[in-house]
Amino acid sequence: MGFSDFIFIILILILGLLISNRTAKKTGVKLTYLLFFYHMFFSLFYYWYASNRSADANMYYAQATFQGDLFERWGLGTDFIIFISSFFVQYLHVSKLSLFFIFGFFGYIGFIYLLKLLPNQSPFKIWGIPLLTIVLFLPGFHFWTAALGKDSLFFMALMLFFYYLNNLKGIENFILLLFSWLIITFIRPHMAFILGASIFITALLRNPSKYKGSHFLLFFLSIGFAIIFYPYLLEFLSIDSLDMEKAANRINSFNQYGATNVDELNSYVDVSNYPLLLKMFTYLFRPLFFDARSVMQLIASFENLIILLIILKWSKIIKYQYRKWYKSLILPKQIMAIYVLFAWIILGASMYNLGLASRQKYMILPVIFILIFTISRKGQKQLK
Repeated sequence: MGFSDFIFIILILILGLLISNRTAKKTGVKLTYLLFFYHMFFSLFYYWYASNRSADANMYYAQATFQGDLFERWGLGTDFIIFISSFFVQYLHVSKLSLFFIFGFFGYIGFIYLLKLLPNQSPFKIWGIPLLTIVLFLPGFHFWTAALGKDSLFFMALMLFFYYLNNLKGIENFILLLFSWLIITFIRPHMAFILGASIFITALLRNPSKYKGSHFLLFFLSIGFAIIFYPYLLEFLSIDSLDMEKAANRINSFNQYGATNVDELNSYVDVSNYPLLLKMFTYLFRPLFFDARSVMQLIASFENLIILLIILKWSKIIKYQYRKWYKSLILPKQIMAIYVLFAWIILGASMYNLGLASRQKYMILPVIFILIFTISRKGQKQLK
């Protein structure tokens, strides 16, 4: 580790503690200090994990070390992560370890904004542990959002998007909302389409008399964004039009690819004959213990059991009245609910690999946690 790496890591630690202190004062949650060190530990752990096996993070760093014009590397998805990594490596001369800590810090910012979106008090407990504590310290949650890669940056951008969606006051917040939307676009354009479509669908389902001026502007922009990013959804599915038969054939090809690479992936699951609801269940709650083929999958199984228990208990609290619960939500939370459902259907239908599902489900799980925390005493009364 060189001198520049030492300086970067010290700066990240100082900045992280300052942000933790400020957040603790505003939210009253003193666990932010522990949360910071816990999250950065996972950055260090993932660095070790990736150094001993094949991982996308190794490719990102290797590509970032190639000399050349930085802006020639500009692009969407993987290219965008390489572009960001190249900036730090070529212009600030950071090492692979420092780059992991930088992306880990992005993930920690995501947790800070998640914390800001959650009430101070947990709506219920699991095994006597407050839900807030469980959500903040799920190991898989930190593992996938602490590494050099798309997930840490996407998580941060998604939490920023929903934070400013919930605080859509003034032009500055609106600009920050659009900025976070653009970051999501650069990382995963098909998810930007899902966000835009979710806002539009919510507009169709909601009484227009309840709109504010900023909501009208947001809805019109969402239509434009959905039109712009529609081709990227088709690219994600590798089809030329949003035809259900073509989409189904493409999803089957995902499954066939997984089957032919079963030994390499070691987490293939044949969902080709599953009904959609079972595919969605598999995406969010598996691997479970009967799927586990490694220590990592065994840990993931325990975490998935906890997530399943959380959602079952929440469903019991709202008495399985999902429609009434949805109607009781304010507009930003309704957009969140549509986003979760829409993304869950698309991602669940195209999933063939439990390893990919374990990583990518954190594109929707944080939003599910936010929605679960909306069950207050007032909310419960509205459902009666």
